[in-house]
This record gives sequence, C-alpha cells and structure tokens, in this order.
Amino acid sequence: MKIETGLPIYQIGTDGGFLETPVKLNELILAPAERADVIIDFSKCNEKNLDLLNDAPSPFPSGTPVDPETTGRIMQFRVILPLPCKDRSYIPESLYPVLPLTECLAKVERNMNLVVQTDQYGRLLFLLNGKMWDEAVTETPKLGKIEIWNLINSGFAAHPIHLHLIQFQILNRQPFDIQVFNQTQKIKFTGPPILPEPNERGWKDTVRSTPGEVTRIIVRFEPYTGRYVWHCHLLEHEDYDMMRPIDVLD
Repeated sequence: MKIETGLPIYQIGTDGGFLETPVKLNELILAPAERADVIIDFSKCNEKNLDLLNDAPSPFPSGTPVDPETTGRIMQFRVILPLPCKDRSYIPESLYPVLPLTECLAKVERNMNLVVQTDQYGRLLFLLNGKMWDEAVTETPKLGKIEIWNLINSGFAAHPIHLHLIQFQILNRQPFDIQVFNQTQKIKFTGPPILPEPNERGWKDTVRSTPGEVTRIIVRFEPYTGRYVWHCHLLEHEDYDMMRPIDVLD
C-alpha cells in the first residue's frame, strides 16, 4: 500500500512487536495476515483528503493490475479535526532490542515445498510438501528447539506463510531456477542470498514467500506443546489445501 500524496511512513512494529529502530518508508508491502505498526505525520495536511492506495497486482507480484476505482482504493483520511492541545510527541531513535536467533543453534533444517498442481477436474490445487490437510503429520519439532525452514516457492504466486502460535525471524531470500527444480527437485541457486528488508527484521508469524525464491526463516518452537497448523494465508489456497498440522512434542 502507499499514501497517494507521498507522505513518509515510519514503521515501528511487525507481527510480533517492536522493531529495534523505526524504518522510514515511501510505501509498505503487506501480504494478507501480515501486520505493521506505522506512524504517519498528518501535521502539514490540514483540510486535505488523503487516499490509501493498493497497487499490488494479483496474483502478486506479476498478475493482473488492480482496478484504481475499486480494489486499488482502500480508504481515505480526511484531515479536518483540530488537535485539542499541542502535539509534543516524537519518534524515538531506538525502540526495543530484537535478539537474533543464530543459525548455529538450529539442529534441524527442513525444505518446505510450496506446490501448485491441478486436481482431477483441472482446478488449481495448492499444497505444502505435496500433501493434503488430512494426511499424517510430518513436522514434529521438539519444544524449545530451534529449526530453520526453507520455504521453496516453485510456483507463480507469492504465498503469505503463517505459523500458528509461533514467532520467527527471516534469515534471507535466495533466487533459484524454477524449471530445474520442477524437473529434478534439486535447487540451483541463481544469485546470492538477500537479507530481509529493514522493516521485516523483527519478530514475525507471517512471511511473504515470493515465486522463484527460497525464503529461509528460523523458528524456536515455544512456549506450548500440542498441535499447531501452518498454512498459506490466501483464503482460496488454505481452503484447498495449503494447510498442514504441526505436532510440537515435549
């Protein structure tokens, strides 16, 4: 999304809490279920109407452009009410420390394939590791242990991947050859790893996995044991059938 007039956006938080420092943005990319805490300065916009716009094609990032008169226009800010007192607020230089999860602590690394295929009727079918929801559980992490998940997007659409009741950090994204992977199931990287954007470097429970990239996240499975789920947060994908259970074991 972006503010039509070009007002800067200061992001201060992600899905799981504060960033370490505020991040100044001109526009903000958010996938379904991602959250952002932002500050926008309207102090110089008295008696103006400002539109919040969506310019993300669907499927993202290379699908059909949005209609600027419908799905492209989200909401409008009408800056008309006077302040009851002088605004003495300010944005601090630092917010809250985000202690990194280091890769050397991860004892398990999993390749998680985001699959697109067709069913017997020719309809698109999106799956995680090629399995339906009601098949046997294949992910059984131990309570308190750290794992790295490599989200391999070999399809044509970005998937917002969400883990229930868990906070994680994004390590990096790395481009790979989709054609080679779909033919051989082997990953041939075509470029170096790319660090997450500064406004993604906080605690997350949803990550945008873009096509043609391996998105690496690092997860500590706590504080609960029991059955969780992980899934794509696009409704038509998670309904059929891009959702799988996780059993966190004691």
